[in-house]
Amino acid sequence: MDVNGFWELVEASREIRPEHEQLGCGRPECERAERLTERLATLPVEEVLEFQLRLDEVRAPLDTMATLAVAKLVQRGRISDDGLWYFHAWLIGLGRTAYATALADPDALADQPAVRRLAALPYQDWDNHDFPDWEELDYCAAYAHERITGEEDGLEDLLAEVGHDSPVNAEPVGEVWTPADTAARLPRLSALFAEAS
Repeated sequence: MDVNGFWELVEASREIRPEHEQLGCGRPECERAERLTERLATLPVEEVLEFQLRLDEVRAPLDTMATLAVAKLVQRGRISDDGLWYFHAWLIGLGRTAYATALADPDALADQPAVRRLAALPYQDWDNHDFPDWEELDYCAAYAHERITGEEDGLEDLLAEVGHDSPVNAEPVGEVWTPADTAARLPRLSALFAEAS
């Protein structure tokens, strides 16, 4: 599976079909992850492995101080290590175009409808459906592999065989941004979320 195949699967998982309602935990992200897992489980095991490798590849460039600064703005400063890791997955879930924007010009995420919706919603009014995370994306390939093979940790074994250790935590690279850095480098997002605070 090449990176185009990876993005096709991620973006196709947004399609909501009536027969897939309430497949997971009830959160839209759970339902979407279940759709993606089901699709992956129809593929050869090698393709499931490739999906996980592509996920790790596209996620790595997001692990920067710029993405951390975006996450802090969007989540009103309430960001943990886990929260940043799941925020990466949420950005990937927005699709290839939003992902490319996050890498090339993170301030332009101010134009993303999902980001604007969160800015318009007071943080205290967020419920489980509103948090910008997609933790469940991390488990899709492993669950699909288990459905295909019946092996609970089979994907981890395959990853080890090819010499790959999937990261499980955010470790942003680069110099730490001060609030002044954030305001200067992300002026549109800073203004958008200043109004939202």
